[in-house]
Amino acid sequence: MGNWSMAAQCSILQKHDNAGAAIVQNQRKLNCMKTKYLIMNSFVLVLGIAVVAAGLVAGTRYLNLEQRIHADEALIATLDRLCQDHHISVALKTIHDGEADKAAQYLDLLLCGHILRTDAELASADTRTRMIVEDAFRRIARVRPKAADGAAAGSGQECNEGRAGAQRILDLALAGDHSTRTK
Repeated sequence: MGNWSMAAQCSILQKHDNAGAAIVQNQRKLNCMKTKYLIMNSFVLVLGIAVVAAGLVAGTRYLNLEQRIHADEALIATLDRLCQDHHISVALKTIHDGEADKAAQYLDLLLCGHILRTDAELASADTRTRMIVEDAFRRIARVRPKAADGAAAGSGQECNEGRAGAQRILDLALAGDHSTRTK
């Protein structure tokens, strides 16, 4: 009778239903709901762990890439200095061999190449960088000796054009200096 009274309280029982079967059926539904709840909770937990793991992997790869970029930038700077050292060594050897005029022309061509390259890079530079470079160009223009045109033995048209282009850049920088002094 205890089972029947409990079944009478449940509105899901019909007139001819077995009260014991209804209780077992409700227990099954309850167990199924508990299982679904546990599965959903574990799914959320596993999904959270997967997201955190993916974030850690992405962060680690980013840091490794960042370190590689810094190492490559340092390598480029080192190689650039070594290249400059080689050019200076060639000029020094030429001077020691007694060919000071040839060494001066070589160094002048090297300087002109740097001026042309720096001027070309100014197109993408910010205002502060432009001001610093223009000031450096003015200082270089004041101390750079004027070379005789075509003085280099075997110097080609390209070398003379490079020298002329660099001299124009330095002259413009020096003219900019005079215009700011008169204002």
